[in-house]
Amino acid sequence: MSKRVLLLTQLLSSSPAPPLGLTATPTSGTQINLSWAAPSNNGGSIITGYKLEYKIGTSGTYSILVANTGNTATTYSHTGLTSGQVYVYRVSAINSVGSSNPSPEASAAPSASSIQNTNTKTAPGAPTGLSAVSTSGTQINLSWTAPSNTGGSDITGYKIESKKGTGSYDVLVPNTGNTVTTYSHTGLTTATQYYYRISAINSVGTSSPSGEASATPRETTSPVLTATAVSPTQVYLSWTAPSQTYKQSINGFKVEEKTGESYRIINDNTGPVTGYLVNNVVTGKSYTYAVSALFAAGASPRSNEVTLSATATSVAPAGFSTKPGQLSSSNKIYSDPEAEKKAQQDELQRRTEQAKEELLKKLGKTDSDKAKAAREEAKQANEKAIKDAIAARQKLVAEKQAELQKPKNVTAPTTNQKLVSPSSDKPKSIEEARQLAELSKQKALDKIGGDTKKKPETSDSKQKEIDAANKAVWDKAQKALAEYKAQQKK
Repeated sequence: MSKRVLLLTQLLSSSPAPPLGLTATPTSGTQINLSWAAPSNNGGSIITGYKLEYKIGTSGTYSILVANTGNTATTYSHTGLTSGQVYVYRVSAINSVGSSNPSPEASAAPSASSIQNTNTKTAPGAPTGLSAVSTSGTQINLSWTAPSNTGGSDITGYKIESKKGTGSYDVLVPNTGNTVTTYSHTGLTTATQYYYRISAINSVGTSSPSGEASATPRETTSPVLTATAVSPTQVYLSWTAPSQTYKQSINGFKVEEKTGESYRIINDNTGPVTGYLVNNVVTGKSYTYAVSALFAAGASPRSNEVTLSATATSVAPAGFSTKPGQLSSSNKIYSDPEAEKKAQQDELQRRTEQAKEELLKKLGKTDSDKAKAAREEAKQANEKAIKDAIAARQKLVAEKQAELQKPKNVTAPTTNQKLVSPSSDKPKSIEEARQLAELSKQKALDKIGGDTKKKPETSDSKQKEIDAANKAVWDKAQKALAEYKAQQKK
């Protein structure tokens, strides 16, 4: 956190209120257990620890037992005490601004007979770790931890109180009648903030309230997950379906275990239920889980992650069931027949492929990694051969086109070259037409037996005849050239 943000937080915050419900219970001739609840007002900054003070006798001076616990735990065991001596305690809460005023005092005297029996039973300590999580626009789920100090008598239930906004607390449930440490508050008003506190109940009485927790009901797009260790090797996951499904029906849920930054699928589809029992967990090992809702068009974002470990003493709370509940019908009101039909077809196709793979494995006909690699290599070689053939053909076509586009050079005949053959009646250029005309002219002169250069005395009639022959030959040549060009245009 930057200094500027820290300064702003301190300016807007204050010291917290004192902790609630401090109790001191002797558990042996040399030990007293302390228990208290977090303050109802944290001063606008989270509680970071507690200061514990004690004094010997009612008239002594307080000494610091623990300057700052450095955590939010609300229990402490004071050991090494003198049997029969009265000890008095008080607790202060700490946030980023400072310490609260001390809580009311609590006192106890350890003795050899302090081992709890029917004569020393008291009301239990306050529950701890209360959390409130919105699961829809009309529901908030509560969870908490049972008090470590039961007052020498088993916890039989919990009292749940709630208030709306800045109002006063009302009793929501006088006594749950069981040791389940979760509760769903339904029928709420969307976008309104609700506050809660919990008290534990045993055969002697009711504890002080826990610290407050609050939440505001809003629509959710992913499941809300909770987890409970129900035995040394089993963890039960339960969740609330997302309230906003964008008009898709929920077909089931995918359960995953997180290891590092990656996820491993435990169950790819639990079906439309709201819980799943994870077996064969290692006692004492920490596990992290997440759940996603499955639709015909895909999956929702992952739920909140829950981390826990099963211990050697893990048991299911009284009244707790590991039988998964069915998805509420309210989650299927947006059923899309076409989407459901497609989902069923996709599921059938998936199961068919899965069955086919399993059958091939049993028959020993599945491809080895070597065979798959060889097939892939052959596929790539075939694709390369096709590309090379296409490239070669394109190159050949380009060469032919370039050859056709080259200009055709017609060399003018020298004095030693003969004129074109008189059989070429369709000249391909003006030069060939000129040569053809010259050849015809020469033939005409030879025919009439006259050379204009040698016989200047040729009569006018002879000259006219020569001119007419020349014109006829030239016209024929021009006509032939025009026909050739017209043919080329076609």
